[in-house]
Amino acid sequence: MKTSKKLMLTAILLTAFIIWSINVILQTSLIKSFDDFFINAIYHHSIWSLTFFKEITFIGNTNQTILIVVIFSIILIWKRYYYASAFLIINKILITSVNTIIKHLVERKRPSHYHFVYAGGFSYPSGHSASAFALYISLFIIAWFVFKEIKLRVLIGITCLAITILIGYSRIFLGVHYPSDVLGGYLLAATLISATNILFTQNSFIPNFKGIYRHSNNQQDN
Repeated sequence: MKTSKKLMLTAILLTAFIIWSINVILQTSLIKSFDDFFINAIYHHSIWSLTFFKEITFIGNTNQTILIVVIFSIILIWKRYYYASAFLIINKILITSVNTIIKHLVERKRPSHYHFVYAGGFSYPSGHSASAFALYISLFIIAWFVFKEIKLRVLIGITCLAITILIGYSRIFLGVHYPSDVLGGYLLAATLISATNILFTQNSFIPNFKGIYRHSNNQQDN
């Protein structure tokens, strides 16, 4: 994708996030209807489903995502995919930081219904959702450049997308977030990943994102 198209995509995502956030702050009928619809569809529990989604939300906790980032960063550096490691770390830190700032600006209280897991702080945007998107979609983008086989790319993409969606779903299911929080988290993370991805294109001041490929002594991948 050309840089101009990436810029356009980033602008569209940013606009969508801003509009969505304004609607959340104003608590418009759109947000209320959106939240009511998905809460009514999702907030139903059984012993099995509670156990499953508590485990899913656990892997989206701060310590767990940091551990995963550290593990993959070490592997990438060991394999000499230095820029890929930087891409992953930058996205994780940036998205988590911006998400925290916006939480304190919006100051949306969490849902009043029962919470099946502990969740402190404000509700919008969902930190778990944004963090999961930052981690797993970054890994998918990296995998797309690292691996050549289409089937493997598709498998990794489906896996990363499924984990991202399940973590967001678990936050609604367990009662600690509104659906609009989760969508806001996804939009925020998508916007920032789209922006950082531009920095790793051929014409930017940061080395080409294809620098994730290993370099031999005699040849450099194009």
